[in-house]
Amino acid sequence: MTAVLLVRLSAMGDLVQALGAIAALHRARPDWRLTVATQTPFLPLLEGVPGIARVVPFERRGGLRAVATLRTELQRERYDVALDLQGNWKSAFVARLSGARRCLGAVPRQEPRSRWLLHERIQGPPSRHPALVAHTLVSALVPGLPFTAPRLCATAAERERERAALRALGIDPERPFAVVVGTDPRDPRALRPASIAAELAAAPQGLLLLGPAEADLPTQPGTVVLRHGRGELRRLVALGALVAAAGGEVLGPDQGASHVLAASGARTRVCFGAQDPTATAPPAAVALVHPSPPPCQPCRAR
Repeated sequence: MTAVLLVRLSAMGDLVQALGAIAALHRARPDWRLTVATQTPFLPLLEGVPGIARVVPFERRGGLRAVATLRTELQRERYDVALDLQGNWKSAFVARLSGARRCLGAVPRQEPRSRWLLHERIQGPPSRHPALVAHTLVSALVPGLPFTAPRLCATAAERERERAALRALGIDPERPFAVVVGTDPRDPRALRPASIAAELAAAPQGLLLLGPAEADLPTQPGTVVLRHGRGELRRLVALGALVAAAGGEVLGPDQGASHVLAASGARTRVCFGAQDPTATAPPAAVALVHPSPPPCQPCRAR
């Protein structure tokens, strides 16, 4: 049996986009043991994902103790191959830390000199789109793999709990409803308040989705607000499944929540201003590009 470590520490949306390649690899080689290393807050997204035998968490702010713990957890297994799906120093370091006999990563990279930590460098897409990078690397192991869009699935219990939360807000989850993903307006990716208001006004049923980072964000009177707290990522998966089942739609910025909702089956439109949709747009989403983007477009900043 071949043991493969796949390293994608962040960001949340990029981790989700890599799941399609992992699914394709599992379908082609169901006997291979696949392990994913990622940051601890994202672990819930990997629950129940077919083909992932084990998840190794990494505490981003844990200092040297976290690195030592990570090394111990990684070396509980012997890996034949480690794939650096991210392309920076930290992810390449984690791949090498695993002790895998082969460490592969794609070029060009987010941090070009981190290629020095790799055993093998695979020519990847110029855009460094996370889904395409992941597909390129798994295809280096099994040539000819079809490109696969990521898919997240909620359990029946998760869907029922989110259905109850929607009903408590006066939203009928059996009828089409719109979800607008809100975020701190100081974030350049955030939807403008006027756009949010117009989208909600046009929908027979609509709600504004706010995450833990927006806990103190004020909202307009009369706006239906669904709040997800810290550690509730599975609620996003359930919400996306309900939007899809009801024939609803999501509008959001190029951020993790929008990517999760799209991967959960919801029809999703993602708005791009300074960001480059060829570098990050979810494969299953519709990319809306601002007709007058800022002069810094395309933005590669993280």
